[in-house]
Amino acid sequence: MSTIIPPPNIGKIIRDARKSLGLTLERLAERSGVSRSMLSAIERGTANPTFAIVWSLAQSLGLDLSVLEGESRQHSPVEHLHAYSTPMRRSADGCCELYMLSPRRTVLPVEWYRLVMQTGGVLQSDAHAFGTFEHLTCLTGSLSVTLEEQTIIAQSGDTLRYRADCAHSIVNLGSGLTEAVLVVAQPSQFQAKPVTA
Repeated sequence: MSTIIPPPNIGKIIRDARKSLGLTLERLAERSGVSRSMLSAIERGTANPTFAIVWSLAQSLGLDLSVLEGESRQHSPVEHLHAYSTPMRRSADGCCELYMLSPRRTVLPVEWYRLVMQTGGVLQSDAHAFGTFEHLTCLTGSLSVTLEEQTIIAQSGDTLRYRADCAHSIVNLGSGLTEAVLVVAQPSQFQAKPVTA
């Protein structure tokens, strides 16, 4: 007889993780991009979040995604993630796709992505947590990174490293598709628990 495993209590997991980091609903909303009202509904168990929301919350709270998905760990020495199941986010202009390549089940101080940009695509980002750095390697085409008053151009094979704790944007300068690898190095305080008096 097979055992039915109940789904995880996502609301409780999110609430416990948020409180352990000393975050208010407002602060978690800023960090994750998920509205305060949606976060409140998830924690109360009155909303069923989409995968995109679950992924955003896992990234923002430093959680093992498998805990939120209720997945059992496999004992195979190789994890095979098919292209069609790689988590992907699309930019506001619809011209940039960001594929999450870093392990979904492991909390690491770095995240890495495959960035695919259509002609004229712009990936606009708000400031990340203080001390965050990005490392961007242009594989094909050409692109530029703008932060504050400075714009730097990268051709195929070039790598740019820059602070990402200020608003910044990546633009496809080429006449065709541009692909890049983006590594986001999070600051150590991202995982740190607040010091209480």
